[in-house]
Amino acid sequence: MQRLFLLSILSLLIFSCDDGDIIVSDFNFDQNSALNLCEFEGDRKVLHIITESNEAISLTFDKNILENVENVINPGTFSVTINSSNRINYRRLNGRVESSNYFCQEIPPSEPTVIEEFTSTTGGNVEFTITRASDSGVDTDGDGIDDIDEQGPDNNIFNYDTDGDGIPNFLDIDDDNDNVLTNVEIEIDIDFGIELDTDGDGIPDYLDPDDDGDGVITRYEDLNAFEEGTPEEPVLNPVNDDTNDNGIPNYLDETVSESLIIEAFRENRVSRQFNITVVFNDITLENTTTERTIRLSSQGFGVFTFRTDDEILEFR
Repeated sequence: MQRLFLLSILSLLIFSCDDGDIIVSDFNFDQNSALNLCEFEGDRKVLHIITESNEAISLTFDKNILENVENVINPGTFSVTINSSNRINYRRLNGRVESSNYFCQEIPPSEPTVIEEFTSTTGGNVEFTITRASDSGVDTDGDGIDDIDEQGPDNNIFNYDTDGDGIPNFLDIDDDNDNVLTNVEIEIDIDFGIELDTDGDGIPDYLDPDDDGDGVITRYEDLNAFEEGTPEEPVLNPVNDDTNDNGIPNYLDETVSESLIIEAFRENRVSRQFNITVVFNDITLENTTTERTIRLSSQGFGVFTFRTDDEILEFR
């Protein structure tokens, strides 16, 4: 009840009519509302929600969201200006319907009936704030280590980059740039609860560029990289290289110190999930049949999830 009372008071402040009347509404959505996303041909997208009070709100906009997150380590914000292509629609309906069934088709259904409708005029903007999904148990790079455990000594997940390649460890499938994936080197000794450290130097293999301590970095002990591949596209996998056929790969065998200069690295492919919060700024909505208007100086619309699939993060 307290929330509805506050929302009603807020409505008195932000809803006004040109003729001096007041529109009172629960306006039952905010920056925490769960939004749904429909994508149509081209870059046209519709964010939408139908609330428990049968308010149908949609934002139709033309924007390539992917370009704002692809190969970006720490996404921030972007905005769209409200105009004929980017527009907001607010409807009061006389019944309940699923949001996706109502908005995710070119022509919306005739039922339920629209009691009242407002559409946006030109002006104002919609701001999108992008944050990474960071719930417990999230392992963005799939290396076997949860993101929360790859945030480093200063507890800043974006600053912890042990191999200095510009990709933080929580996004790096190979934390030491030795071309042996972290999920291969992260073996745990169950009996002792310690990370694998082949050369006993106190640095676990998944963070050690020279795993066997023979003075040759692991990446350079992949002697058949060009034999299996080509000069342009070598096969980068030191795990498969065993020169003396003793069953131990060169990079873990301190008796083998032959080297081959290899400055190529495996592609850093990840799939990521982002939460995007949407806020309306300085928006005016006009009633489609009367002269009444709704003015929003700043109103949270909600949040939606956006994913990338098999995205390549390039070294910086």
